[in-house]
Amino acid sequence: MGKRILVVDDDLDNINYLKTVLEDNGYEVVYAENGDEGLEKAKEFKPSLILLDLMMPKKSGTDFLNEIKQDEEMRNIPIVVQSGASKQTGVQMKEYLKSQPFKDAKRKALGKDLDITPQPYLEKPIDPTELIETIKKFIG
Repeated sequence: MGKRILVVDDDLDNINYLKTVLEDNGYEVVYAENGDEGLEKAKEFKPSLILLDLMMPKKSGTDFLNEIKQDEEMRNIPIVVQSGASKQTGVQMKEYLKSQPFKDAKRKALGKDLDITPQPYLEKPIDPTELIETIKKFIG
């Protein structure tokens, strides 16, 4: 198997879809069904990249992102947000995640000058070609 990717998503159908696409492209896949489980798996498996849903029970994707970026050992793991939040909320999540107010609020909450904004955002349903191209930019 190739590089390990952690999929954190509460939708089992989406997990299975992503797992199939990723494994077909040579990646090893570990998954978690919520943010709490995702943090545990990230610590245990040390993934090369994380695919993160935003809207989940127990711990949201933004809370997960906050916590992982505070962890010295995991803060440099690339995180790709994949969500259907824009369709569900009407908020353009790609723009929101890149916005300065989001960065400033999170930096203030952390008490550190950390940029926790994820690099790419993929809207569900995810195009498999776009997914693999995005991942290759970060981990090959």
